[in-house]
Amino acid sequence: MGTPARTRPVVGVLACSNQSATGTTYSRVNRTVVSQLARHAGVASVLIPAAEPDVAGAVLSVLDGLVLPGGPTFVHPAGYDAAVPVQPSREYDAARDAVADALLVAAAHLPDLPVLGSCRGMQEIAVHSGGQLRDTDPTDSHRRLPDDNDDRWGPAHPVTLTPGGLLADLPGLPPGDQFLVNSQHSQVVAGLPDTVDIEAVAPDGAVEAVSVDRPHRFVLGVQWHFEQHTAGSPLDLAVLAEFGRRCRIRHGGRVAR
Repeated sequence: MGTPARTRPVVGVLACSNQSATGTTYSRVNRTVVSQLARHAGVASVLIPAAEPDVAGAVLSVLDGLVLPGGPTFVHPAGYDAAVPVQPSREYDAARDAVADALLVAAAHLPDLPVLGSCRGMQEIAVHSGGQLRDTDPTDSHRRLPDDNDDRWGPAHPVTLTPGGLLADLPGLPPGDQFLVNSQHSQVVAGLPDTVDIEAVAPDGAVEAVSVDRPHRFVLGVQWHFEQHTAGSPLDLAVLAEFGRRCRIRHGGRVAR
């Protein structure tokens, strides 16, 4: 993006928690997310550990944006429907769930702070806003399972953008309302409240993107991974460019105060 490092906005990227064989707990973030944010949004990233939810407000007050990326675990059903059983075959990350919720609470008090979530991050935004999650049909196209000669991050299906929505009105987005996206999830968002706008849907009607408090805030969640093959995705390039622009606006306001 050509932005000098010292003037770049700084965004917080929420980490997943991971326990080693020795019992030590670590926080980790996919480096591809960080590199694509730098390259296409023009921002620098700092890791937000999946620990200490009580300090979420203090953390966000000194940042210019928040990213809730995808991860290898599921949002625990206790966060959206206590009647949904825990599945022993699935990995959960209660520490990340708690911090994500605290960050979104804090972000609501910082209306100029842009928030971008992908895959698990979109589901965190939806659940925090009062939405539900449901499992996908195992035979559908939402979890691409490539063979040895294929790419799991290749295009899986198109999404159709909602006319007049945040995504559809992104500056620099090529004409058209359909774009190909990758897909690596086995749950989808359902039961959304009126405060959440649906920004895109898959051919089977599954919600693929949401926004919250539009147009007063930039809180966007996409079900795909914006960091994979970003340069070849006009939609992801437009998303990251707009996220970066919003981060620069907040950065300028913070520095001036």
